[in-house]
Amino acid sequence: MREHVEEIRDAGYSVVPDVLTAGEVADLAAALDTLIERQAEEFGGVHRIDAIGDALTVRCPVAYDDRFLRLVTDDRVLSICRALMGDYIVLMQQNGIVNPSDAPHTQRQFHRDLPYQQFVSSRPLAVSVLCCLDPFTPETGATTVVPRSHRTEAAPMIDDAAGQEVPVAAPSGSCIVFDSMLVHRAGVNRSGRVRRAVNQVFTVPIIAQQISLPSMLGGRWSDQPALARLLGYESAPASSVVDWRERRLRRQQSSPATG
Repeated sequence: MREHVEEIRDAGYSVVPDVLTAGEVADLAAALDTLIERQAEEFGGVHRIDAIGDALTVRCPVAYDDRFLRLVTDDRVLSICRALMGDYIVLMQQNGIVNPSDAPHTQRQFHRDLPYQQFVSSRPLAVSVLCCLDPFTPETGATTVVPRSHRTEAAPMIDDAAGQEVPVAAPSGSCIVFDSMLVHRAGVNRSGRVRRAVNQVFTVPIIAQQISLPSMLGGRWSDQPALARLLGYESAPASSVVDWRERRLRRQQSSPATG
């Protein structure tokens, strides 16, 4: 784990191999293909979801299919994230990304996974985990990164970024773990095959979730303290003053007595 942590601190990214088995990869890839159709239907059709540029993204797959919890709870990945950010981290977002061959994609633009933010901090506030369900190679449109760009407040200008970007090769079943402030983009897929991945962003609890997982999950896993914290049940805003005080009282009562 230490070598991955140091690589992320230095260059901004590291590849963690063999996170998923071949069977898990196949199951999650098939589930992602099903969910992209289901989410288009629930929004009123592909034409409506395409109008907002979201047709190739599956939002919050873990709320639709419990198998995606496997990606959230991987011990090696969580150990790296906690070494970088501290013990209390929250899943801020989980999105499936589908990159068809020779198709335009919104992820082709240089970006950071904390969008519109231009700052650096003494340690990361967010760490992204890109779980590869298909091989990431230059041919399949591997994600390209601008090494060490997580260290500078201002993102490189587009021309400069293009001159510095490096494709990150990663086999299926591996995860690319990177500081969320690292400048990156999806490559162009020219393989003739679909390239799928699931991107997760883990953050410190002061950052709001992209979509409220506690609301989407409807109480699932809320009775498992460590998992409930990871999924954001503890860090969701209180609905009222009384709710805020009730939560504080429960935390106080559950803490071991000191004296």
